[in-house]
Amino acid sequence: MSDNEGAQLPSSLVPSPQGTSEPIVIQVGEQRFYTSSDSLSRSDHLNAMISCRWDSNKQPDGSYFIDADPEVFKHVLQYLRLGVYPLCYDKAKGHDFAMYASIQKLANYLIIPKLVEWLSQRQYLEAVTVRTSGQVVEHVDKLDGLSDLSTEIQYHPTWRTVKKYVCPRGIFEHYDNPNGCGKACRKIQGDAENRYDDYPVLSTLVLTKKTTFNQQLCLEQQT
Repeated sequence: MSDNEGAQLPSSLVPSPQGTSEPIVIQVGEQRFYTSSDSLSRSDHLNAMISCRWDSNKQPDGSYFIDADPEVFKHVLQYLRLGVYPLCYDKAKGHDFAMYASIQKLANYLIIPKLVEWLSQRQYLEAVTVRTSGQVVEHVDKLDGLSDLSTEIQYHPTWRTVKKYVCPRGIFEHYDNPNGCGKACRKIQGDAENRYDDYPVLSTLVLTKKTTFNQQLCLEQQT
C-alpha cells in the first residue's frame, strides 16, 4: 500500500456501484471480510474498485484483494458500515496510538475524508475521560460501596500507631477519653502525667480511577 496523501480519484473512476443483494468479499491479507456495496461506496477508492474498473484487484473467485493489515482494516470497515469512529482504548494501557496511526494511513489511502479528519484531530482523546482520586480509610467497613463498573480501585493498606489515653483507674469507658475522668481519677493520678498506650491502626490508601466514555463523540454526525 502506497501513501496517497490528499489524493482524490478522478470523477470518471468513481461510478456508483450497481445495486446488488450479493455480499461483496474483501480479501485483506489472509482474512476475508463480507460486506455490501452500500458500505464500500463511502470510500472513493473501494467504490471504484468494486465498480469493476480496477480489474487488477479482483480475484478469480470474485473477491477483491487489498494488501493491508486485517486488524487495521476491520476498524475502517466498522466505520464504513455503521459510521462509528474507532476507539482503541484499554483501561490498563490507555490509547493505542500506533493503531490510530495505522488506521489513519489506511483511511487516507482508501480516501475516506471524514475518518482521516477525526483521527488527525485526535478526537479519540475527547471521547475518553479519566479521573483519579485518593482517600485514606481508617476502618475496613468503610470500604464497602466504593466500587462500580466504571471505576478501577487500588488498595494500599499500612499499619500505623496512635496514642490513646489510659484512665488512671483503668476504667474502660474512659479509654481514649480524658474528659471522661473525674475527680476520683485525678486524685489517683496525682502529679503524674497522663499515660497513653500505643495503639495499632490499619489505614488504607484507596486510589480510584474512573473512566468515562463519551459514545456520542464516536458517532459520525449526519449532515
